[in-house]
Amino acid sequence: MDKLILGLLILARLTIYEIRVIVGKNFQSMCSDSLGSIQAAMKKLLASGMVSYSEYVEKGVNKKRYSITDKGRKEFMDWLAVPADMTNFKNVELGKFLFMGLAPSEKRLELLDGMIQKLETELSYLLGVWDSAQNDNYDAEYLDGIKNVTMNSDRGTSADEIESFQLYTLRYGIDSIQFDIKWFKTLKKKIESGEDTPFPKKQPKRNDNGKESDCNWRGDRRAQCRNIRAKMRF
Repeated sequence: MDKLILGLLILARLTIYEIRVIVGKNFQSMCSDSLGSIQAAMKKLLASGMVSYSEYVEKGVNKKRYSITDKGRKEFMDWLAVPADMTNFKNVELGKFLFMGLAPSEKRLELLDGMIQKLETELSYLLGVWDSAQNDNYDAEYLDGIKNVTMNSDRGTSADEIESFQLYTLRYGIDSIQFDIKWFKTLKKKIESGEDTPFPKKQPKRNDNGKESDCNWRGDRRAQCRNIRAKMRF
């Protein structure tokens, strides 16, 4: 959460409410948009000197607008310089799919339908974001800071490049969900037709002479189940 906030503050000065709205609309798959989580991260960033704030009054209400400091900008760019670990996805809801075999057989298709519907809802939302995507109006005071971190003296080009990778990220989310929808729909059809099995069909195994043997690949289905459970330490 703290790195995401720093990234947003590189682009513009924001209030906690504005950060929450941005996260809620665009980054739900990355982190929580709860006010408590954002406030805790901001408190940590303030204590470490990575952000600062200015106070102002709007309609009789005292507000704080946060800005990134040079220290915060360096911290963010050091973090950005390390390749992303795209294997580091944790979704506890996947556990429901893992143990779906424990559900009554007549319930499984209903559960798969529910999963597909949720994915289609999310896809519809992301496609709407894609259709409405447009260039951001970057904070004029921040353009020099953006120029410093991108090492590009052309402010317009820097803004375009930042926008491009925001759209790449959105496209990645859209493509991933479209893959998931197709995968689960295919699985549902296989289950409905009685074809479902994650186990490979018997395949010929070649011996040292390159000839096919009669041994089944990895043994029978029950042996495979035992092997999988043993690896998962059930």
